[in-house]
Amino acid sequence: MHSFLPGCLIALLILAAPGPLRAEPLPHSLGETLYVPAYSRIQIYPNKSELLASTLAIHNVDPERAITVESAGYYDEAGNKLRDLIAAPVELAPFASTAFLIPVNDISGGIGANFVVTWHSVSPALSPIVEAIMSGAAGGPGSSFTSRGEVIDRQLPPQ
Repeated sequence: MHSFLPGCLIALLILAAPGPLRAEPLPHSLGETLYVPAYSRIQIYPNKSELLASTLAIHNVDPERAITVESAGYYDEAGNKLRDLIAAPVELAPFASTAFLIPVNDISGGIGANFVVTWHSVSPALSPIVEAIMSGAAGGPGSSFTSRGEVIDRQLPPQ
């Protein structure tokens, strides 16, 4: 029995050892709609808030395919569309980016403002990174933070 135990331990170690690592293929799609939280102000005390500028940044992370940003809308905390940020579709080459600014003095969005971005590609592409960057107190210390977009609709390629 004593000689059986080391053999079992070796067998368990071999079975528990990880096999070759296989990377899962990255998901590709023909387009998406993303919801991106943004904030034109944040509460810092019960009766005081800090004004923030919001920059919407869209990064094409696909190294081989261009994507086209079809629309980028800015919405207020009640869900009302305040404005379109682009007048015509914008093509982003591989690794290209674009950005749109909501200035610090524009408080129309409120605390629960958001962006909605729609993009597409002719052939399946990686999802872009879409973020809102909020910053306040130009010229001094202030709040700065980001929020990342969440996919709310996706067009998958045919299988």
